[in-house]
Amino acid sequence: MSYVKEEIKIKIQDFEGPLDLLLHLVNQYKVDIYEVPLVEVITQYLSYLDAMQDKALDLASEYLVIASQLVLIKSRRLLPTVSEAFEEETLDLEQEILAQIDEYRKYKALSLSLAHQHADRSLFYSKSKTEIAAEQVTLLYDKNALDLYFAFSALIQRKQADFRDHHNTISADEFSVEDKIKTILEVFQDQDRVYFTALFQSSRSLDEVVTVFLAMLELIKNHLLNFQQDDAFGDILLIKPPSEDDCE
Repeated sequence: MSYVKEEIKIKIQDFEGPLDLLLHLVNQYKVDIYEVPLVEVITQYLSYLDAMQDKALDLASEYLVIASQLVLIKSRRLLPTVSEAFEEETLDLEQEILAQIDEYRKYKALSLSLAHQHADRSLFYSKSKTEIAAEQVTLLYDKNALDLYFAFSALIQRKQADFRDHHNTISADEFSVEDKIKTILEVFQDQDRVYFTALFQSSRSLDEVVTVFLAMLELIKNHLLNFQQDDAFGDILLIKPPSEDDCE
């Protein structure tokens, strides 16, 4: 197979590494990486290293590591084939080094693409971040849900400290949301309004606290309880909605 290539003129310049140099040499042949005359490429690579040494330039160790691999491949190619195993092993060595060059080519192309995208993005201006003061914000959506979250977060912190201070042992009791729903509804049989924190006073473990809260959310979701908060971060008041009989 004949190869059409331009005369290779290597100038002493800074490459990003040995694979960058090899890719530069391979590209001179204007063919697929796996079809280049590797022995010629190896010869050019070694000539480049000799030129750098003649100019008393320091060579990075990775250049020499690749050079040793290439010398092995070149020496095997110049020797007569002694066996099929020898030939197969030589081909494996060549394919390995060509695969490294091909992989490097793909990463370099991707790097150039990202660099172009970065350059294009630099032509645009972004709006600087806006500082938002919490006290100036009016929540239009999920305000009630946030109120419940903040109230429960503060309550569970107090409960954790209380359980820790009183050295409570871990309870083996299991709590279900269904049971706690019944308990809460029993509380509202005698009264229409109960403070949020009052429903957790008898809780003896964090598991029970969480279960009570989940039961409360379920009742609110099904409109069996309403709630309101008169003051910011104040205690939440749970309200039993009027029944149809009360409305008649």
